[in-house]
Amino acid sequence: MLISLAMIVKNEEGMLAHCLESVKALVDEIIVVDTGSTDKTIDIAREFGARVYPFKWCDDFSAARNESLKYCKGDWVLILDADEAIDALDHEKIKNACQRPQADAYNLIHRNYAIKPDVSLQDIALTPNVSDYSEGRELPFYADIPVPRLVKMFDGLTFNSRVHETYEASLIPSRKTTKNLDAVIHHYGKLLAEREEYKAQYYLMLARLEAEANPDFAPVHLRLLQQALRAKHWETALEAAKASIKLALAVDSFVLYGGRSAQEAIEANIKLAIAVDPFILYGGGLALQNMDRHAEAIGYFDMLLSQHPQHALAWLGKGHSCWALGDFSAAREAMMKAIELQPGSAMARKRLAELEYAANNAANNLDAARRATLEAIDMAPNEPALYDNLLKIEMARDNTQQAVQDALLAIRKCPGGGEGRWHRLAAVYLYQNGQRDTAVSVLELGLKNFPNDPDLMRLRGMI
Repeated sequence: MLISLAMIVKNEEGMLAHCLESVKALVDEIIVVDTGSTDKTIDIAREFGARVYPFKWCDDFSAARNESLKYCKGDWVLILDADEAIDALDHEKIKNACQRPQADAYNLIHRNYAIKPDVSLQDIALTPNVSDYSEGRELPFYADIPVPRLVKMFDGLTFNSRVHETYEASLIPSRKTTKNLDAVIHHYGKLLAEREEYKAQYYLMLARLEAEANPDFAPVHLRLLQQALRAKHWETALEAAKASIKLALAVDSFVLYGGRSAQEAIEANIKLAIAVDPFILYGGGLALQNMDRHAEAIGYFDMLLSQHPQHALAWLGKGHSCWALGDFSAAREAMMKAIELQPGSAMARKRLAELEYAANNAANNLDAARRATLEAIDMAPNEPALYDNLLKIEMARDNTQQAVQDALLAIRKCPGGGEGRWHRLAAVYLYQNGQRDTAVSVLELGLKNFPNDPDLMRLRGMI
C-alpha cells in the first residue's frame, strides 16, 4: 500500500465530502480519527470507504494526529484537514514523489484562499489567483506557505505541539531528509469568518498553555506569536516576540530599547536581525503598530529589513507607521518599495492611495491617489472599498460627474457593494440631468441588492 490519508475531524459535514472526493483517486486508504462529531461527519467519511476511529478530545492536536498514525498501513502518510483539497493535476506528482522518493518527507504548498486583498498570512502578502487548477479557480486571492504534510512511515514518526502540530522534530534523530514538492494543498477554511474567529481564540488558549508549560522552548513562543496576531491580542503578541528574541540571542530584550551605547545598540540589533526568524520581527512590529507605538514598530521593521531588504510586507508596515507619525515622504518611499517588490499586491497600492489622499492637505496628491486606486482595481476588480476610495477622491475635488461615472463602474463590477451609496449618488445625478429612465434603472438595481434601504425607496417614490 503506497499512501495513507490521515485526518482528524469534528463536525465537518459541510467540507469533508469535497476533501475526500478530491483525493479518493490519489490515496490507497483513508484513516479518519473523529474527536466528537455530532453531525453527519462519520457517515460521510464511511461513504468514501474511510476507517473511522473515535478519540476523546484532550486539547492537544498532536495527540489526535498520533492516534491517526496508529492505524495507517501505507508506506507514506498524507496529512489533510477537512477544509482542504488536492487538485487532480497534482495527483501524479505526489504519487511519483512517493514511488521514486528523493527525500524521506516533503513540504507541500499550502494555498490559503481569500476574498479580499488587504490581509496577509503571517508575513506573506496575498497575490492574485492565476493558475491552471480547477480547485479554487473562482477565488480571487491566495497566499502560499510550505507545510510538512507528506512523510514516509517509520518507527518514531510522531507529531508534537498542542496547536500547529508537526512531525518535523521526529525526523531529526534518524537524520531523515525533507524536500519541497511543487504540489498544492488548497485551503478554504479562512473563507469562513465566524469559524476562523472561534479557532483564533481557541488556538490562542492552547498556545498560551504550551508556552506556560515550556517557557524556555523557542518554538512555543513563535506559535504563541502566530496565534496572538491571528486573534488580535497585541500585548500577547509583543510579549511572545520578545520571548522569542530573548531565547534566540540568550540576551535580554532591553537591547532593543537602549541601555547601551549607540554603537553597542547598533551591533546588538544587527546580531538580532541575523539570528531571529523574520516573522518574529515582523510580528513584533505589527503588534506595536496596532498598539500605536509606531516609532518602536519602525525599529522592528528596520531590523528585519537590514537583513531581508526584499521583505515587501515589512516595507509596507514601515510605511504605515511613518504615515502615522506624520512623515508622508518616508511613508510614500516605503510603500513604493513594497509595490516594487510585490507588484501584484493590491493591498500595497490601496494603502498608497489612502496615503496620497490623506496627504492632500499638504500637497495636491489626489491624481496620485486616483492612479494608485485604479491600479489596485485592476488587480482586485471586485473589492468595494477601492471604488469607495475613487468616489471619495473625486468628491474631495468637487468632481461630481467623475464620481458618478466611478459609481456606475462600481455598480457594474460589484453590484452587491456600496451599501446603496453608489446607487443613490448615480440616480440623483442622472435624474437631475434629465436621464430619468436611467436613474430609475439604477435605483431598481440598488433595491434588488438592498431591498430595505429607506433612502433608495424614498428616491424611487420621488423619481
